[in-house]
Amino acid sequence: MNETKREDVTVVIPAKNEESNIRYCLQAVAGQKTNAKVGIIVIDSGSTDRTVEIVREFAGVRLHRIPAEEFAHGKTRNLGASLAQGDVIVFLNADAVPVDERWLDELLLPLAQDPGIAGSYSRHVPLDDCYLYMKRDLNRSMPPEERVRDEDMLLDFMQFSTVSGAIRKDVWLLFPFDDDIAIAEDQDWARRVLDNGYNIAYASHSLVVHSHNYTNRQLYRIKYSVGLSFHRFDTRSGALIGGFVLAIGGFIVKACGDMWYIWKSGVNTKEKIRQMGIALGARAATFWGKYRGWNRRRTG
Repeated sequence: MNETKREDVTVVIPAKNEESNIRYCLQAVAGQKTNAKVGIIVIDSGSTDRTVEIVREFAGVRLHRIPAEEFAHGKTRNLGASLAQGDVIVFLNADAVPVDERWLDELLLPLAQDPGIAGSYSRHVPLDDCYLYMKRDLNRSMPPEERVRDEDMLLDFMQFSTVSGAIRKDVWLLFPFDDDIAIAEDQDWARRVLDNGYNIAYASHSLVVHSHNYTNRQLYRIKYSVGLSFHRFDTRSGALIGGFVLAIGGFIVKACGDMWYIWKSGVNTKEKIRQMGIALGARAATFWGKYRGWNRRRTG
């Protein structure tokens, strides 16, 4: 791919130590059936495995390397957007592999149909070994039906996703990602563009395989960062009391839903019990981490 050639779309792929995924990801992107002129940028943040070596096997893929300490979810995606030559920027995680040759065109279709749509995002298909509570979350937040989200849907769980998502570059210039946000830079971006009158499309026919079986410790750290990143309470008492009520309520609602979903699943009884234990631990870590993050933000 000629770097000087005008691109319609630039696919930006952040990566670190992704030797087990990056080849499949790049092969899937390169194999798309589309009339768009597509460029690919991989931003590697200090890989110590074979990630960089594998990327260099793909002719025309632009590799941009940064030190590990310079990585941040919003900051690194802003870097990728600034390097992009296309009018549309597609962000794709290195461990998110497009399912078929229509992934890109299906993702771009809403942007072509409606100039009021700032971005679109794909449906995530869980891996075969994905924990059942996580499959439930993905099925609820990313159903088969397509939809357009507007400012009246700000409380929706999933508003946008840079795991596999497209953004108009002119909109990004007006609303770049927050460089300093610790996590969930895509949700922060979505709230700001929705507040400013744009819409976001969920392109359910654009599919990527992506899920994580996080440990409870990992979930705690992730949700703690989410609690730190998003303003939820104005006072210390609000964070302590209101946050506790939300955390307990969220745990009960989610855990009960998980138990029913797992019980109705087709797995054997031993596996049901195992999955229920996983779900309870994950929900407890999730809501405790978020609660601690809310309080640290108000009182730290």
